[in-house]
Amino acid sequence: MTQKPKFWWRILACVPYLMPLSETWMYAETAYSLHPFLEDYEFCTYPFLILIGSLPGWFLLAYFFGAYLGVVRNNRWPHFLRFHVVTGMLLEIIVQVIGTVNDWVPQAVYWGKFGAHYWLAVSFAFLFIVLDCIRCALNGMYADVPFLSDASYMQIPYE
Repeated sequence: MTQKPKFWWRILACVPYLMPLSETWMYAETAYSLHPFLEDYEFCTYPFLILIGSLPGWFLLAYFFGAYLGVVRNNRWPHFLRFHVVTGMLLEIIVQVIGTVNDWVPQAVYWGKFGAHYWLAVSFAFLFIVLDCIRCALNGMYADVPFLSDASYMQIPYE
């Protein structure tokens, strides 16, 4: 990339990060008693979660395939936008895998201070990764998240 993308491409590149940003809240609920900042964060994401919850069950699958086949694998879109779309989709997959794996852990692990501090660490780390990706998209840069950026570059065809 030789120059910074136009502002509308930079704003459009932030849209795929709304899903992982809102899903982070589901895993941050146990940290209420530790940081009141999360209460303000819930107020910001709650309308988006209501909207996603009111959509049909097949919508998220259609969103994933539509974004992947229509944007990421399509050479007519700028490489910058395609990179951020696939990065947002991979972040969403990561948060869903974390939730699925943690459903297998016995509930007794999440009681007390250990569980609260564990979810606090996971949710804040993930929150700041997503916010850093949004910052990079708004600045017209590629996000450099270890392992994730390489996986994002592998998904985008160069021809």
